[in-house]
Amino acid sequence: MIDEFCITMNNSIQLKKLFVGTKQVFVLCFAFFALSCNHVFGQAKFSISAPSSVGVNQNFQFNITLENANGSPRPPAFTDFQVLQGPSTSTSMQWVNGTVTQSVTYSYILKPKQEGTFKIGKASVVVSGVTMESNELTITVTKAVQQQAQRQRDPFDDPFFQQQQPQEPETSSADLAKQAKDDVFLKLDISRSSVYEGEMLTATYKLYFRQNLGSLNLDKAPAFEGFWSQEAEMDPKRRPTTVNFNGKQYNMVELYKYNLYPQRSGSLKIAPAEVKVVAQIPVRSRSRNIFDDFFNGGRVQQVPMDLKSESGVITVKPLPEKDKPADFSGAVGKFNFETSISGKEGKTDDPITYTVKISGTGNLKLIESPTLKLPSAFEVYDPKTKENITNGASGLTGSKQYDYLIIPRQPGEYKLDGKAFSYFDPTAAKYVTINTPEYNLKITGAPSKNLNTGASASVSKQDVSLLGQDIRYIKTATPAFDKDAKPFFGSPGFMGIYSTPVFLFLALVAFRRRNETLAADVVGTKRRRALKLAKKRLSMADKHLKANDKKAFYDEVSRATWGYLGDKLNIDMATLSKDNVEEKLQTRSVKPETIARLKGLINTCEYALYAPVSDEHSEMQKNYDLAMNLIADLEDEIKA
Repeated sequence: MIDEFCITMNNSIQLKKLFVGTKQVFVLCFAFFALSCNHVFGQAKFSISAPSSVGVNQNFQFNITLENANGSPRPPAFTDFQVLQGPSTSTSMQWVNGTVTQSVTYSYILKPKQEGTFKIGKASVVVSGVTMESNELTITVTKAVQQQAQRQRDPFDDPFFQQQQPQEPETSSADLAKQAKDDVFLKLDISRSSVYEGEMLTATYKLYFRQNLGSLNLDKAPAFEGFWSQEAEMDPKRRPTTVNFNGKQYNMVELYKYNLYPQRSGSLKIAPAEVKVVAQIPVRSRSRNIFDDFFNGGRVQQVPMDLKSESGVITVKPLPEKDKPADFSGAVGKFNFETSISGKEGKTDDPITYTVKISGTGNLKLIESPTLKLPSAFEVYDPKTKENITNGASGLTGSKQYDYLIIPRQPGEYKLDGKAFSYFDPTAAKYVTINTPEYNLKITGAPSKNLNTGASASVSKQDVSLLGQDIRYIKTATPAFDKDAKPFFGSPGFMGIYSTPVFLFLALVAFRRRNETLAADVVGTKRRRALKLAKKRLSMADKHLKANDKKAFYDEVSRATWGYLGDKLNIDMATLSKDNVEEKLQTRSVKPETIARLKGLINTCEYALYAPVSDEHSEMQKNYDLAMNLIADLEDEIKA
């Protein structure tokens, strides 16, 4: 007689119930057939789950699970249930038989509103431009449950009940973790042990394992004191590779990779990373039953392990003083440098754009805007910066462009001197200087009334829309004063005062109608309030900046940025994420470089809140200015 059985595949077989009788051979054959068919492919899966039956007084967990894909799920409508908490997010990565499985679970705590049978519709998510839909659920809500009933084992349901022994205790996880320390470990791999100051090196944290792994979480991010660090972009679907280490064969996967730029010379230390994993360790059964011995030979035990990599030491050489150019400002790498001008002829008070572009590979983000020196007849305004930088395996690659707005105030012919840009090439171990050509400008027209001689080098303005109206000049002629003999009654002044109440009443009616219209337009009102609220939130960040309170500062910048995006794009805070924000911004025709700056700011804030970063006041000031300029650019670029 064959009793029910269940076989769970995870590169092992665990038999839940034993079988005896004349059909034992059939059981063995079926088990091996199931093992051979159990091959897991890394395909995208999307599903929802919850209990099929709950009491009206019970809270329960509702899960949305996305496997092997990236996206921001849209939950179904919880019409018949109250949302008490959520969503909370958990991430899991597994390597089983060389196959990588990644999943993200969004959990909600729900409470039924009344008894009955209710349906929860499909959740949806956009993956690589394709909309995926989950299954649907039907939940039966019963009367209030007093206590959880426990199922008792029925001896007649299991004819071998009297022969069963109490379940044997699992082997101590601590003992198994000690045994597996040589089979699962974390290793730090540094690309170079000696570099120049400002030259990039790569720190890669690699996971080596000979056992199947379950969940994996970063417990402690590494600290890079003395370095400016950028986490390299890696393929989320990367697979482990087979390597030989110390004479043994391992599976190896690169967990994290950082591009590091040392900011000072000397001996710098790279701190270790700490990771929590769950290893699936095979254990042998102590049962005397021959079938138990056969099937439980592959039984595994989930063993939590705390892994810590070793630290590293880097020797940083100072940049040579010999042949160092006077205009060298710290650029290290290989770069191109060019300038351009929007026109070589113009009129007074007409703006001209002077563009400086730096491109190449190196510490691009650390290069400051070059100083622009012009004749005193010109005013120059702070440049608008455009960045197109990627952080790949070779480091920061791309370009930085500075657009200067210059305004001529005096007619004449002028010569704008060429600019020079110097950088250090660590490969050739020498300085390189690039010179750009000079430009001749011909300015016509009358001298400007807004002439601000000698101030061009220190002018700092962002808005010139009121140019020509900012100064009222003193009149030197003596005015003539005549006595007006006309009576006041019936004069325009009298009529104006007499009709003022009527106009005030009409203005009050118009103002009230406008307020009613704005109140009806909820989305429009939220958009108009977005910038005002963001500035208010950033004012708190400014206070923390002055107090040099790093954690509170980055927390306020993050709150202001996310709050602005939620209001401006009309996205509920519960579903706000990087992916749906990026998707919304792309549909609103926001420039790719603006989206990249936004993602960079969000990553900086997140990393600053949960990991050590540079607490220099200048770095905090730079991020504060970036947040203000970013919100202003989004206001200009987001189309309703």
